[in-house]
Amino acid sequence: MTHEIELAPTVLLLTAITGADHMAEALSERAGVVIELVRSRRAALASLRRYSFDAVMIDATLPDGEVTPTQMLWQNTGDALPMEVDLRALGASGVARLLRGVLNRREQMEIQVREQVTRNLAESMRGPITTLLLQSDLVLREGELTPSAEAKVREMRALADDLRVRLRPA
Repeated sequence: MTHEIELAPTVLLLTAITGADHMAEALSERAGVVIELVRSRRAALASLRRYSFDAVMIDATLPDGEVTPTQMLWQNTGDALPMEVDLRALGASGVARLLRGVLNRREQMEIQVREQVTRNLAESMRGPITTLLLQSDLVLREGELTPSAEAKVREMRALADDLRVRLRPA
């Protein structure tokens, strides 16, 4: 049995609004995420270069007077979901709902992609595995193998059969 540790999603929140600490705390509680709060684009860019985030949320009301443009932040988000949100207009509850919805949708899409990749892999491996099974059966039927070679062929057949079973659709 494997045990996976499920970590809360991490969100980089860039805002300069008054009460941002309270907003970050409320978002963390309501959306079930870990928030890293930064107050400038430069600090956000530094965090993006050091850490990986599930989402990057920039306050739409943040003034554009900084040297680091928002476009540079979007270019450095990596796999994080970029979001520009008017925090004041939506409030903590609205932002938390939006964030949960976006993160849940992303999780569903990742599950669908993993399932499709698994199906594609199983389909692409079906022919070679069948060939391995048939060829190993033919070699074993000939019966002119040394005991060592026969053991190796049987092991190869067992491995191929194990792969066939593992790749069978659930």
